[in-house]
Amino acid sequence: MTNTQIRYMVEVAKAGSVNQAARNLFVSQSSLSNAIKSVENEFGRKIFRRSSRGMTLTPFGKLFIAYITPIEKQLRQLYAMRSSSPINSRRSLSIISNGFYYISDIIAMLLERHRINGLHITIREEYSGNVAEDLVSGEADLAIVRIWSCYRDQLLERFRTENLLYHPVSELYLGVDVGPQNPLYRVKSGRVIASQLQDYPQIMDESLDCGPYADIYPKIGLPVERNRLIVNSRAVTYELLNKTNGYVINSRMQKQAGLVKHDCYTWNFLPFEDCNISSEIGWVCKDTSVLTAEAKEFINLLQNNF
Repeated sequence: MTNTQIRYMVEVAKAGSVNQAARNLFVSQSSLSNAIKSVENEFGRKIFRRSSRGMTLTPFGKLFIAYITPIEKQLRQLYAMRSSSPINSRRSLSIISNGFYYISDIIAMLLERHRINGLHITIREEYSGNVAEDLVSGEADLAIVRIWSCYRDQLLERFRTENLLYHPVSELYLGVDVGPQNPLYRVKSGRVIASQLQDYPQIMDESLDCGPYADIYPKIGLPVERNRLIVNSRAVTYELLNKTNGYVINSRMQKQAGLVKHDCYTWNFLPFEDCNISSEIGWVCKDTSVLTAEAKEFINLLQNNF
């Protein structure tokens, strides 16, 4: 039984007449009659009684229509979700990243460049260890990731196993972001040692609370926290930096050390003193991918950002 036959059967039951159902559906009476006959043959039971008064349901027909009516409704809702423009005709770009604020800046530039012709952009956040699945399945064209040097080998090995290519963009210094509520915000030395963070809560993504990267804090030598704020939203992270005396592990270029402004927020990025762990930003794609012009444009803007 096809989707079309389901729609025909429900309409005939509703209208009580092949004639009226055909007018409602803008199809011929013979098309409806053939559909009814085909479905009845498939199930080996009569669904409609035909009389001079029209079409009435048999006992089996009443049960049959009761089952397929919600299916027909769900099919209509599903088809209503179809895009008005075919996917192959749309200019589109799908990006998955660790939630870096400068991704939004790059997206804004892309939108301005494609304002006339149009561009559909999908942006998702995920930590580096979880981007492979979306790339392999084709749900994302590119992944923008930050890789800490202490995990680099194992992560690149996973990318190779999944037939993904990693392209480094820039090496960064590891440090912390602090907001105006943290006394370290006013530190002018430009650097921080781990012990200075003893009295301040750690603000972290949930992927750092447990999992393969949860040991980054002892690797850096950070003190055991008394207070820990675990979030799964970059926006909440920004707000907590602004409203609490907490800190966030981050990495930036040396020239970005000091006050960093983003929208209505201002943070102080303090690189760690004598830290033997660094990080780098790079992009990942399938090794069989042929990058679209839009993807290449995004990558160029990303490289220019650093």
